[in-house]
Amino acid sequence: MWNLASIYVPANRTKLLVIAGLLVTAIAVVDWLTKPYISLGFLYLFPIMIVGGYLSRGQIIGVSLLCAFFQEAFSDLPGNEAVVRLLFSSSGFIGTGLFVSELLHNRRIVLKHVEELKSQINLRQDAEEQQRMLVESSPAAIITIDSNGMVLLANEAAQQLLAPEAQPLRGQLISSYLPALQTAVQTRPSRVLRTTLQCRGQRSDGEAFLAGIWFSTYTSISGPRLAAIVVDLSEDLRSREDLSLDHLLKSSRILMSAVAHEVRNLCSAVLVVQKNLSRLSELQHNDDFQALSMLI
Repeated sequence: MWNLASIYVPANRTKLLVIAGLLVTAIAVVDWLTKPYISLGFLYLFPIMIVGGYLSRGQIIGVSLLCAFFQEAFSDLPGNEAVVRLLFSSSGFIGTGLFVSELLHNRRIVLKHVEELKSQINLRQDAEEQQRMLVESSPAAIITIDSNGMVLLANEAAQQLLAPEAQPLRGQLISSYLPALQTAVQTRPSRVLRTTLQCRGQRSDGEAFLAGIWFSTYTSISGPRLAAIVVDLSEDLRSREDLSLDHLLKSSRILMSAVAHEVRNLCSAVLVVQKNLSRLSELQHNDDFQALSMLI
């Protein structure tokens, strides 16, 4: 049936309809010539099957009635049963034509649906490939875990961040590296979370670091899931501490400069007073005044 149905393509419409018309004509002529011997009316099924793949229902019914009329007109069977034979032959021809029409119509629908499915599958595969490349090429560590804390996906950046020279992260418990994430996915699993946090992380060699995490939870067929982006904030923390220290030192230098300036002003004022007093002859041999001059 599939090989037969494959000939019903739009390109063959005109050719096959002409063949069907020639078949009807040939069968009618041969049936008329062999009228006293045998009826060839059953051969009308072939052109009806051909036109059933292209014509509308009304046109199929018209062709079927015409073929039934030709079959009865060139038949030498008793005339008192002509109406019954005409009804049966018309029903058979019409049923055959409509059956072929519906069969091919359903086949076209199925093929169209199959093409749509293929297109959707290709689009989905392209989208999945783009997402996979985006995750794998991301400089930030990306991981997903299930409700038990098992790592389901980890890109190359996550592997380098958490276990650079150890076995793959996939299949391991995240509690060994980022315990806060396991707590988040196991706490209120039915609640959707989208937030950020900073927590203590640990690499496979035991080295601790400050982790910055952006994560969200979602629900899948297999249960709660968590997707997270992880970065190492240790360098940023050291940079902030160095910046704070530089700021403190700069503020201290400014403060000490201000204090020194005020002390200098005070000393200058005392020096002026000391010079004025040194003009007094009574104080020239005073020991306390001489000690005060040395201090100034």
